[in-house]
Amino acid sequence: MRVILEVENNKEGRALISFLKRLPFVKIRESQKSKKGHKLEEIFGIWKDRDITKERLREKAWRM
Repeated sequence: MRVILEVENNKEGRALISFLKRLPFVKIRESQKSKKGHKLEEIFGIWKDRDITKERLREKAWRM
């Protein structure tokens, strides 16, 4: 059986993993962190088919 847990508090999450590691019938596999460098349109559907870059968004945001 495979179970995926999401724990909002990092300290409590680490305590839970520490406890689970002590159980002989539980195997813990660390998930791989996602790589940065996704294309903007892959992350946010609203930017699909728009000619905009992260840099141009930052320029507009800081211009105010």
